[in-house]
Amino acid sequence: MNGKTIAVSTDYTPRPLQAYLHQRMKRFNVLILHRRAGKTVLAVNEMLDRGLRSVRKNPQIAYIGTTYGAAKRVAWDYVKQSVKQIPGVEINESELRVDIPRGDDRVRIILLGAENPNSLRGMYLDFVVLDEYASFDPEIWTSVLRPALSDRLGGALFITTPLGANHAADLYRRARRDDSGEWFAALFKASETKIIPQRELEAARSFMSAEQYEQEYECSFTAALVGAYYKEEMRAVQDSKRIGVVPYDTHAPVMTGFDLGIDDSTAIWYVQQTGRELHAIDYTEVSGKGLAWIAKEMLAKPYIYGRHFLPHDAQARELGTGTTRVETLKALGLKNIEIVKRQKVEDGINAVRGTLGKMWFDEGKCGYGIESLKSYERSFDSKEGVYSLKPKHNWASHGADAMRTFAVGFRGEEHTLKSDDYPDKADSEYDPLTW
Repeated sequence: MNGKTIAVSTDYTPRPLQAYLHQRMKRFNVLILHRRAGKTVLAVNEMLDRGLRSVRKNPQIAYIGTTYGAAKRVAWDYVKQSVKQIPGVEINESELRVDIPRGDDRVRIILLGAENPNSLRGMYLDFVVLDEYASFDPEIWTSVLRPALSDRLGGALFITTPLGANHAADLYRRARRDDSGEWFAALFKASETKIIPQRELEAARSFMSAEQYEQEYECSFTAALVGAYYKEEMRAVQDSKRIGVVPYDTHAPVMTGFDLGIDDSTAIWYVQQTGRELHAIDYTEVSGKGLAWIAKEMLAKPYIYGRHFLPHDAQARELGTGTTRVETLKALGLKNIEIVKRQKVEDGINAVRGTLGKMWFDEGKCGYGIESLKSYERSFDSKEGVYSLKPKHNWASHGADAMRTFAVGFRGEEHTLKSDDYPDKADSEYDPLTW
């Protein structure tokens, strides 16, 4: 400030593991660390260091928790503690924002939540921390945050404990394989770091299931997600090598199962029946797109469609137009729409379990949907300390709900498409706004 260098203490003395990680970080970093390893403290101080060292004007750094409330509970006190001795610092409690003066500009640190991905769009970022990334919707990174870093060549730090073999595990493996020099990845188990005394680990193990302990303290990606509905079925799919290359069969109609969102994502599974097998050849999930866009994309695919299974609420009339989404989709060119009767969620889940036993998945086109099925889980009742019968609504819900629509609609029966049921091919001059 004013040409002078001021030494300021942040009261942070890193543990040996934290110091090791700070020294090795690159532009993008994936850290898989056990519970109570000091992930958040490490992340907050890395944010501060990156911001103060940035050569760009008005650097902006974001910490993103699983929810806005979680970000406040987990990291806000650490952020305030780290900057409290900096002269002129402005702390905004209502917006969870810190502004640090730096000569003729400032460093801004903001805390945000991942529960509403669209709310994160539009900002620029120089560095971002994604805390408990295994619980995020994967598209927050690919569609929202990665583009926000591009013009300023910003970096990212992913910190998490595993939640099964989901997108966080995939990102860790990709970072380990990366040869660009931009990625760093590390995994540390409680049995390796010795941060938590062995006696405490043994006490924790005595109250936890083997899977819980392996996941939380030993950073196991193979321990099934606790509370996951389809963990056994998806493990069987994986073990029997039913995830791979599953090509489109031009002799079989393609059925679809929908989860229709309004302010939420819309998910669609594309499935063919081949003998006694069901082949999931494609999967689509989009947010913020209308039915006209969705129908055009579907008809542009090279598929001959059979039945389209839609959930019961597709028959509800929209306030603005007075038409149902079924009527809209029919007008846009989709034929053979079948409304699936409303059933208890547990009945639909059982239908999916039966369906998964004969399903094969194309890994390339269905990867996001596969992760949704693996990660679909029960809500945890923290008051009662038990898992409830109610599913947890998060990023995994859309793909799982679309599969449930398909499974209930299909009911394990072979649907034969009559020749006069085949839809016309999409017109290359198709205009979704003229229907």
